[in-house]
Amino acid sequence: MVVLTIVTQENGRTISFEEPIPKVHFMKLISCSLFNSWYTLKREGSASLGDKDKDRSLSISKITPGYYNLESLAKEINGLFAKYSYKLETEINQPAGQLVIKNFGLKSIELDRDLAGLLGIGRKLNFITFVKRLTAPTTYFIHCNLIDTERNLFNGKRSDVLALFDVKGKPYEKVSYQGSPQQVLRDCSTDEFINSI
Repeated sequence: MVVLTIVTQENGRTISFEEPIPKVHFMKLISCSLFNSWYTLKREGSASLGDKDKDRSLSISKITPGYYNLESLAKEINGLFAKYSYKLETEINQPAGQLVIKNFGLKSIELDRDLAGLLGIGRKLNFITFVKRLTAPTTYFIHCNLIDTERNLFNGKRSDVLALFDVKGKPYEKVSYQGSPQQVLRDCSTDEFINSI
């Protein structure tokens, strides 16, 4: 058994070993700590309901500035035009964490630049709009390219996910994960020496 403790100031770092580790067959994440990362809306975001050319009574709704995760942002978007009895629907596709906005009504919706910029989409909401830029879901996924994606089925799909845990707490708060004793060892795909992670 080999236990590694890796500490980095940033994500996405490669750690090289002085002595290679031979033939890793199974692995699991015992614990890790990282900082909660939420999305920031710096200025008040607004959305207008209706067509400026055809509809004189344009309805405006606001989203207050602050920190949002996908779940809280989806909730805000769902309720944008609730006081006008106009409903938007959202869903979060897991494990990719992609936010989908559905405008089933007959009115057009236009977002201001700040809100559209946060979502990484154009200013007009289509019948179905896929928010491509928000990739952090309400769950943290810990990936490792040593995991056997063929033999290690996770959520019914091939995956290099080593562990996952829910995003909880305030923005930029330290979050810790402790693997349970029942957590299964993940099959590894290598029969070579490991020089780095």
